[in-house]
Amino acid sequence: MSFQTVAIDKIHDNPYRNTEAYVYNQKKIDSLKESIADTTFWENLLARKTKDGIIELCYGHHRLQAIKQLVEEGMIEYADIKINVRSDTEIPNEVMLKILIQENKDEWGEEPGNLTMSLLQVQAHLETLLAACKTKDDFLKRLGSSAGSLKVDERSFTRMKNAGVGASVIQQFLGDTWSRQTIQEALQVIQNDEATYKLAQNLPSITLASRFQKLVIKDEDGEKKTMFDEQTQRQVADAIVKNNLTRSEVEAAIKLSDSYQDGKDPVKAIKAVVEQKKGDVAAAKKAAEAEKPAPKEPVEKVLGFVDRLLESTRRDRVNLAKKDIARIKKALMLVIEILDMSDENWRAKLKKEEEMAKGGAPA
Repeated sequence: MSFQTVAIDKIHDNPYRNTEAYVYNQKKIDSLKESIADTTFWENLLARKTKDGIIELCYGHHRLQAIKQLVEEGMIEYADIKINVRSDTEIPNEVMLKILIQENKDEWGEEPGNLTMSLLQVQAHLETLLAACKTKDDFLKRLGSSAGSLKVDERSFTRMKNAGVGASVIQQFLGDTWSRQTIQEALQVIQNDEATYKLAQNLPSITLASRFQKLVIKDEDGEKKTMFDEQTQRQVADAIVKNNLTRSEVEAAIKLSDSYQDGKDPVKAIKAVVEQKKGDVAAAKKAAEAEKPAPKEPVEKVLGFVDRLLESTRRDRVNLAKKDIARIKKALMLVIEILDMSDENWRAKLKKEEEMAKGGAPA
């Protein structure tokens, strides 16, 4: 199929979009509304039509919301829009899922809440397919064109059937734009207890969320246990955000916390790292100040002005511009400053030179 005119109230969300997890960003919608009102709507949305005739949006959910709000505000010319509609054989479920996950990644980056939810959806979809298949070939056939990137043999198929879909398979399914380490860290964040997971979602990235959990969780005989109450965990999470700690700084806090003889103390460790960070910043500032060139002496300043003045004079000959005259005055004032001459003495000296130039005796 190709471009079709569709009523906006007939366009459904991507079926894999979790309306509870993927909240709309009103600031982004407002920005899109302003852009559409200014340059009109660009017909670059992609959708598919199911066998039941339902139009499902592949990507561009914020743009669709912007259009809907504009129509509610009176711009009824956008009640029907042209979009690229293809069949569900051209865009099967796996492609719809991939498109949505990539859209979320583009919009939210490594924001833990959306990233973990996205990866859980991929994992659940692949495991549902896996459960319905008895052989590797059947599994790959169901994936269709999306199976091209998967490296699944009989051994790995059996392992997936027994242990579930892990980071490696998810990364192959999503493609090279996704880091296996990022996926692995996200899955680890999900596995921890609910309170810790909720706090981890408030961190700026999945990497920091993972490191935060390492600060407050202890691994005993392969079983992860939360070592601190929710209030302490919140203190740790807030401190990471407030002090804008990097991954390496949180890792330093993990090592420091583990090293305390009186027991693991993430709050104390972060305070120590923050103090070290302040000291490093102060030292760097001091070093930068030391490398600054010494202030120029007044004579050097005068020479600089005179050089620029001479250059201007050579360029413009006799006809100096007002800015050049201003430069002369500024240079002369610096000369006065250097010679420590009062205005009265300076004027007397100038008058004497003028009279001598005329050939007369000084008064």
